[in-house]
Amino acid sequence: MLADDMACNSRNQYPAQVFNNENHQINLYGDNVEVDYRGYEVTVENFLRVLTGRHESAVPRSKRLLSDEGSHILLYMTGHGGDEFLKFQDAEELQSCQTNEREA
Repeated sequence: MLADDMACNSRNQYPAQVFNNENHQINLYGDNVEVDYRGYEVTVENFLRVLTGRHESAVPRSKRLLSDEGSHILLYMTGHGGDEFLKFQDAEELQSCQTNEREA
């Protein structure tokens, strides 16, 4: 998931580009990077659907996590938020209790 608000930010030194490290090895907006959810597709609902595997039937397999009980998943989330919550698109909040409920 990539919210797409970084590349066009006026503080970005490299317009229309976002790199994964200081060596500029991978441009997250390059042709060789596949992103399943961009821009306004990045919502709390879609995030929780990906985590739980509870997708609508029209969602293609390429946009699903396809994990099982033997999978080990590391989530790295960064952005705008605070204790116990993270904001999506500066409009929705994901509360920590929402992710805990999904683990059961």
